[in-house]
Amino acid sequence: MSTQDQPEPSQTPSRSWANLHLWQIQGVRDVLVILGVFGLLWVGQKVSVVTVPVLLAILLAYLFEPVIAWLTRKTSLKRTGAVIAIIATTIALVIIPSVLGLTYGVVQGVGLVSRVVQNTGVVIEYVNATDAELEVARANVESSGSAWLWIGDKARTQDDSTLQLAIEGIDSWLRTNADRIAQTAATAGLGVVQTALGFVASAFGLMFMAFLTTFFFFFFSTGWVNFKGFTGKLLPDAHSDTIIDLATKFDRVISAFIRGRLTIAFIQAVVFTIGFWLIGVPAAFILGPAVALLSIVPYLALIGVPIAIVLLWLENNTGIRGNPIYIVAAPLGFYFFAQALDDYVWTPLIQGKETGMSTPMILFASVAGGVLFGVFGLLIAIPIAACLKILVEEVFWPRFKDWAEGRASDVLPID
Repeated sequence: MSTQDQPEPSQTPSRSWANLHLWQIQGVRDVLVILGVFGLLWVGQKVSVVTVPVLLAILLAYLFEPVIAWLTRKTSLKRTGAVIAIIATTIALVIIPSVLGLTYGVVQGVGLVSRVVQNTGVVIEYVNATDAELEVARANVESSGSAWLWIGDKARTQDDSTLQLAIEGIDSWLRTNADRIAQTAATAGLGVVQTALGFVASAFGLMFMAFLTTFFFFFFSTGWVNFKGFTGKLLPDAHSDTIIDLATKFDRVISAFIRGRLTIAFIQAVVFTIGFWLIGVPAAFILGPAVALLSIVPYLALIGVPIAIVLLWLENNTGIRGNPIYIVAAPLGFYFFAQALDDYVWTPLIQGKETGMSTPMILFASVAGGVLFGVFGLLIAIPIAACLKILVEEVFWPRFKDWAEGRASDVLPID
């Protein structure tokens, strides 16, 4: 046999799969990688007292990076000084006012709940009053306000069976649990002490997490350039340019939405709180920030309108604030005013249109995220939808066109 007829030796000797270790089999290795990722998430959840401040500090460092860069360019501050200035300003202008406002809001909320419980008891007495007690019971309800008198009259005359059943249910629960209520009242002192200790423990826990977040934020912010360089080294060389290009576009969308919407939500918290307080809505320092938080998702703040109307209606207001037209028109008119500020002032000025998504797309993404993941889904739905839109436009759609026109053998861009 000539040398030309002899087969060429294989460049790499073939190995039977039976002689491979488990981690050398590609499928098993992929499964192990996925399990490793879930394992890291599980460990991170178990040590959340540390991982949550770290992740929050990274997020804050990312959000404040443009402010830090602007301060270092426009002032004589070095990067460390700029970070310290931001921390001090945030504590003075955000943290302290928020704590004071929340404390006042809690006081307002406790007062509102106390009035509702007291007026409910007066209505129950009126509904169950005998003919001899009727005049006094009605006078007591009337002193609580026209709204409570309307509820009592409707329940007593049984014109509204649903309302009657609700009143009877409350009364039945109070009678059934009378012994338990008495026992609870007898141990109220111990309960107050336990609640106070729990509050102190929670407060120390929050302060500890706030300290850790501030600590990590300082080091991440001062070393942000090195942090970005380190993450860049983790990218595969073959696709680094594509990944960096997509990451830049993601950053433009996410930063515009997160920085913009959080800034707008903070401004709207002040606007809604002051507005609700001026028109007389009770617990304005709770309802205002809550509605502003909902306004992160466009138009979701509309939920606050019926709540404000009901709270105004239940208050025993006199004069114009007790007028039914005012009770409905004041919250509704103020909402449209605040929403107009959001649409025509804050959003164009602060956020712009960097998400590249229409209003129907934003609403669809918000509803879908809320249905799938609750409040957390509402917060992340729009940035994720915007990033998916970029992926489809930049990666999947060009490959789909190539496949449809015969220039690619597979529709998926996973060569």
